Amino acid sequence: MRIAFVSLGSPFNRASWSGIPYYALRELSRRFNDLTVIDTPRVDESLRYASSLAAVGVLVSREPVVTRAFAHWLDKRLTEADADAVISIGAAHKVAYIDPKWPVVHVADALFGPLVDYYPKYRPLNGRSRRIGNALQRQLINRNQPILLTSDWAARSAAEYYNVPNDRFEVAPLGANFDLEPAPCERTSQGDKLKLLFVGYDWPRKGGPLVLKVFKELRRHLGDAELHIVGCKPAESFGVEGVVHHGHLSKTDPAQAALLESLFRESSFLFMPSQQEAFGLVYCEACAFGLPSIARDTGGVSAIIKNGENGLLFDADADVETYVAGIREGWADEQRYLAMTRAARAAFENRLRWHVWGATIEAQIRALGQRDDDD
Repeated sequence: MRIAFVSLGSPFNRASWSGIPYYALRELSRRFNDLTVIDTPRVDESLRYASSLAAVGVLVSREPVVTRAFAHWLDKRLTEADADAVISIGAAHKVAYIDPKWPVVHVADALFGPLVDYYPKYRPLNGRSRRIGNALQRQLINRNQPILLTSDWAARSAAEYYNVPNDRFEVAPLGANFDLEPAPCERTSQGDKLKLLFVGYDWPRKGGPLVLKVFKELRRHLGDAELHIVGCKPAESFGVEGVVHHGHLSKTDPAQAALLESLFRESSFLFMPSQQEAFGLVYCEACAFGLPSIARDTGGVSAIIKNGENGLLFDADADVETYVAGIREGWADEQRYLAMTRAARAAFENRLRWHVWGATIEAQIRALGQRDDDD
């Protein structure tokens, strides 16, 4: 089959959408010999900058002049490629209005309506932006072609919001982003102290203030616990005993990548209780290193973390004391903790790899081809 690949941002730029288009393309290129990438990097970058207008109520990427232009341009490129099907990675605004003759497999972490209701940054969107965004999303749903979402939360919220059956969507978690998957390394002990790891750029949304409060209480109980912060340097964390700042660590820099890997391997827990998280790739990466996660049960996080198995998942409204008690309990039982480390690695190998995701996508594409042959 001749497959066309379209994504939210350029799949040749690892920074696009947390690297998802890049790693999705890498996986699909292994599976389909005839795959054409239809890339629009300059337009994508312009739309990324224009996304700041959401703060004043406008979502430029869903404007009809943009979506219709994408559809017109894509129809030409798809004709030139003689494509049999299209894989859309988060690119609803590009593919929703293309000619119905092109079958589309669409991949997303959530659909428009539930997403804008969930993330605070979209609250200012005006009524018109919401109407045209939902109209575009319904257009894609009504194509009656595969839509793969990353979690049960995303599928359930989409079905409820757009009043369609749950089985309209299939759940396919994304994989951890690695050029070379880390080898398994089973832990035989907890180590000498509790070491918490926070990895994120958005300190407030990723639950940083809560992490710091919990850490201070844990240190009061346990003594020499450590908190390692990667991705940001929040002012409130400076001067706090036991906090170690690493700043931004780039995976493309060998020395920084090695440091980041050592933090994943040597920490006790990844601690990132995000306030909003449609999925959370960093939890998948932690699992690859056999590192259990501590997180808030919100959005699609439970698609990755199973409470008491490969991490600790707390209610959305859990307070500092609840986190402290739960972490202390999980840490006090070494055998239980080590079982979580093994379950974390097993979750990566069985559920949270791009290879697993790719198999689901390939099956959907093959099914589309079979359906066309039957017609």
